[in-house]
Amino acid sequence: MNHNIIGAIVAAIAGVVIALINYIFSKKVLINAPEKYSLITVVRQILQVGFLVVVYFTGTKTQLADPVYLLVGAVLGMTVPMIYFTKKLLLINEAEAKAKNKKEDEADG
Repeated sequence: MNHNIIGAIVAAIAGVVIALINYIFSKKVLINAPEKYSLITVVRQILQVGFLVVVYFTGTKTQLADPVYLLVGAVLGMTVPMIYFTKKLLLINEAEAKAKNKKEDEADG
């Protein structure tokens, strides 16, 4: 039973890394090309689903831990940090929108 919990913790840490990678991709696209932000959601989903597939097959092939524990850890690791990362992305988006409105107001005179 103990190896299941350790496996879930390792999968959760890996999930946090995946969430961080998704945040970095999203932030770069949001700052550099906000009109292409909808495309990054597809890339994020592919990365997340691919990670879950790797976790599942790793759990079934190695039998070090129950795959259910690994999947729960991975999902929690990806989901919980996204609450924080989404808030940060919203703040970046609001700041970009304010800067854009300020530039338009200055241009109007």
